[in-house]
Amino acid sequence: MRSIELRILIPILIIIVFSLTVVGFTSYYGSYRIIQDLVSRFPESSAYIDDEFITNRLFDLQKYTILVAIIAILASSQLTIFFAYSLVLPIKKFAAACDELAKGNFNAKVDYRRNDEIGILKNAFNAMAEKLKKYIDDVLRLTELNQKILNGINYGILLFSKDHKILLSNKAANNIFETSPSLSEWAKDFIREYPEGTIPSKGMAKWPSSGGMTKFIQYEVTPTGENFILCFSDVTEEEKLKHKMEHINRLASIGEMSAALAHEIRNPLQGIQSCFQVLESLNLPGTNETSVELFSAIYREIDRINRIITSLLHYARPSEPMPARVSLKRTVEEIRPFIVPLLKEKALDLRCSLPEGSDEVYIDPNHLKQILMNLITNAIRASRQGGFINVSLHQTFDETVICVRDKGIGIPKQHLSRIFTPFFTTFPGGTGLGLCVVQSLTIKNRGRIWIESTEDSGTSVYLAFPSSFSHKMSENVD
Repeated sequence: MRSIELRILIPILIIIVFSLTVVGFTSYYGSYRIIQDLVSRFPESSAYIDDEFITNRLFDLQKYTILVAIIAILASSQLTIFFAYSLVLPIKKFAAACDELAKGNFNAKVDYRRNDEIGILKNAFNAMAEKLKKYIDDVLRLTELNQKILNGINYGILLFSKDHKILLSNKAANNIFETSPSLSEWAKDFIREYPEGTIPSKGMAKWPSSGGMTKFIQYEVTPTGENFILCFSDVTEEEKLKHKMEHINRLASIGEMSAALAHEIRNPLQGIQSCFQVLESLNLPGTNETSVELFSAIYREIDRINRIITSLLHYARPSEPMPARVSLKRTVEEIRPFIVPLLKEKALDLRCSLPEGSDEVYIDPNHLKQILMNLITNAIRASRQGGFINVSLHQTFDETVICVRDKGIGIPKQHLSRIFTPFFTTFPGGTGLGLCVVQSLTIKNRGRIWIESTEDSGTSVYLAFPSSFSHKMSENVD
């Protein structure tokens, strides 16, 4: 192996020696020829040597010397160019390879044969590029594996820096942000306030959504060096289910207690009614018109208490459903005679908007009759003078949805969360058990109920029942 200094020094020395040799040899040879000519002329003119002859010979010598010098310079230049090119070519290849590597092409290699330092640099560069490619491939594989793990997690994960920049988000987080844009705003606010604020590292956050509902977000933050990992999940449905289960359990407890009380009250109440009937039949002396009115008032109050007890028993211990295909229109017509006086009192019209063809609901017929009776009675009470109440039905993929709608006074927003609470009512003289009974019978028939109401605009009560279900399934509903 020769060093690069020798590669530079030797060609320069060769060029210099070559140039000096050519010029020296030419000068020597020219001088030799001139002297030889002068010597050859001495016998013919020994006393005198022509000046012009000497001048011409010296001029020839100078001409030849200049010519040879030019040739030597040209030859030296060619040698210099060749030498410089042999040095620059590998450097240019090396620079091109470095540029490719900087652009991310880790397959770039330098290809030339040299045994000097440039050759060592080539080998080191190729080895470095190969190792770098291996490291980059390993990093890409690990990155892909980490991304797959992150995307496989159902929780949203965000990696953010202290200066409030989101560095990474997994697929679950992106999906949550697409379906709930309000959660994206929550995450931005959280990241903006967390490093400097007093937000705990884990907990439950509430955030208003675009529909006016409250979102429940469970989160946990883990510091990692200069950054933070935010793991969060939308647990709104779980919270609603938990609250619903708590409400159902509370209602079940109230129902059991109410049923026991109703059973204990009904028997003595019937005894009291029998006693009053006996007293009234005796026609005791002093009986007058006032006594008759008092007896009548006592019977009305006893009937009212009896209705409340009956409602309580229906709510607490609804009978087991015997589902069948029931015509909604026929059921409405069957209960119409019982509500005609109430409809006439407010000049209301009871309408049915039913689809062409089947208007059947798969439900216990008696339960459906009681549900409609309670809902229509409530709609009449909520309606103003005139107008109409509409009962409609439509089919979805797997449910039959009944809607009872009125254009009455509506339900105040602050009361919507309490309308299924026993004994809560906004109607004067109401028992607060009608909707509770409707909810209980709906759940017993594997259905669900929800209410949409706007104050001073009316109320719509929706009941969704499965298109079919096994009667045995209802045995598990308690």
